[in-house]
Amino acid sequence: MADEESGGESSGGGKKKMIIIIVAVVLLLVIGIVVFLMMSGGEEEELPEEEIPVTGAAEPLMEPIFLPLESFVVNLKDGRRFLKTTIQLMLSEPGAAAYLTIRLVEVKDIVLTELQELSVEDVKQSDAREALRQRLISSISRIFPSKPEWEDPEPIRKVLFEEFVIQ
Repeated sequence: MADEESGGESSGGGKKKMIIIIVAVVLLLVIGIVVFLMMSGGEEEELPEEEIPVTGAAEPLMEPIFLPLESFVVNLKDGRRFLKTTIQLMLSEPGAAAYLTIRLVEVKDIVLTELQELSVEDVKQSDAREALRQRLISSISRIFPSKPEWEDPEPIRKVLFEEFVIQ
């Protein structure tokens, strides 16, 4: 009987130790999960606070999307000279790039229309390229839907001239 009593105590004590160990492990797991959720939840809350309001100056894009429009050759208004240019659009949104790619013929038509309105004097002026860039951005942006699927309401960031030759 003494053996039974001592065996009973050791097995009862062993069960208590096992329960305490299991409770400790579960408690550590719960604490670990809570700490992880608090750490990851805190980062998400901090991101909107770090956003800088949009100003007139566009920040460089981390991953710009380039949409090549190929080369254009047009007669300038005076009729004796022509302009050859190769243009690419720099976009901020993949959705906008896909949207314009589907409507590439329409985009090229808009570019041709704008280029054909140029005269030799327009092209020679120092501010002419910048004005042309702004007109192209404005004209091409009219193609976009009134409620686009992407976040950036003005996804065309730049019009880039790879080639700009007057002859």
